[in-house]
Amino acid sequence: MADSVLAYVLMEIEIGMTDDVVEQLRKIPQATKIAITTGLFDIVVLLDVVNLEELYDITVQHIHKIAGIKETQTAVVEKMMTI
Repeated sequence: MADSVLAYVLMEIEIGMTDDVVEQLRKIPQATKIAITTGLFDIVVLLDVVNLEELYDITVQHIHKIAGIKETQTAVVEKMMTI
């Protein structure tokens, strides 16, 4: 998408629920990358959406309703650079 909004959703997951959460996240077409990580967050998802309204809909109406997610933080990409 030429003028899309990119955002990273960082998630803390309940123990033993990672595979279930990933399975549900894969159903979101705007989720372009899903990473299982170490450290403070367990899963990081990259969303590619048309606008902030769509980002709101996906996070509040879909991601926040997935069982096993304890907490999320969303970081909207202001500028993406390639190296």
